[in-house]
Amino acid sequence: METVFQEKAEQLFHTVVTDPRWDLQDETLFNVFGLTYYGYCFGVGRLLCFLDIETINGFVAGKLTGMGAGQKYVDGLVDYAYSTFTQPAEGLYAQLVGIGHAHFSSEDRALLTNIIFENTARVKQG
Repeated sequence: METVFQEKAEQLFHTVVTDPRWDLQDETLFNVFGLTYYGYCFGVGRLLCFLDIETINGFVAGKLTGMGAGQKYVDGLVDYAYSTFTQPAEGLYAQLVGIGHAHFSSEDRALLTNIIFENTARVKQG
C-alpha cells in the first residue's frame, strides 16, 4: 500500500509544483501548500493505505525539504499539521490541513491545486 500512497502523493505534488503559478520563493504559497499537502497525504496514508504516522510524516518532510526548505522549519510544519488530527485545533492553518484531508479521495488533482493557489491569494489579502 505504500506504493499507492507514494503514487497519489507524488501526483498531487507534481501537479502543484509544475503549475505555472508555482513560485518556490513565495513563503505564503509554500506554507499553504505544505499544510494542505500534509492533510491530503494524511488522508491517503491513513485512511486509504493504512500507513503509520512516521511513514507519512517522513514522506511529506522529505518532499518539502527536497525543495530546499530547512529541516527544522519543515519538521515544525509537519508536527503542527499532524497535531491538528490529535488535538483540537482552530484557525487558518488547521483549516488548510483539513482542506487537504477533505480531498484525499478525489481523483481531480486540478481542483485541489486551484484551491491551494486560491487560498494563498486569500491569505495574502488578509
